[in-house]
Amino acid sequence: MVGYRAPEWSLRGPASDWWRELPELGFRYDSSRAPLAIIGDPSWPRRPHRLAEGLWELPPPVLWSGPPRSPLWGWGLRVLPFSLVRRALETLAQEDAGTPLVLHPWELDEGQPDLPGASFGHRFAHSAGLRGHGSHLRDLFAGLRLTSLEAWVAAQ
Repeated sequence: MVGYRAPEWSLRGPASDWWRELPELGFRYDSSRAPLAIIGDPSWPRRPHRLAEGLWELPPPVLWSGPPRSPLWGWGLRVLPFSLVRRALETLAQEDAGTPLVLHPWELDEGQPDLPGASFGHRFAHSAGLRGHGSHLRDLFAGLRLTSLEAWVAAQ
């Protein structure tokens, strides 16, 4: 393994310095720090950068630089206008930005059950735009030059 991502981008608050242990565990990059409010910090960098100990931080992609910001993964990929998302992804691909594209396997399951007792935010994040998402992704990524994060880090 060369890359790490903490569940729900959870390297924040009391866990914000936990990434320092990753190089000694053999990791070469981390993608645990989302530059978004609620699950991260909007002041965090939006582009790949080196942390101490030579570890790369590869933040997940976000749309827009100021409020509001939106994730370019999860519900963002599923509900934002196709042309807006495609343009943002084309820009990242042209910049060879080392930006991780995040896809949860459950996002391809249109028939997943509801989350009983979950908040509105969690229900929205887990269900909005699921119908037809697989074909939507094929169209969204068609013709983009993508590479693995491992290959991107090795080329730096």
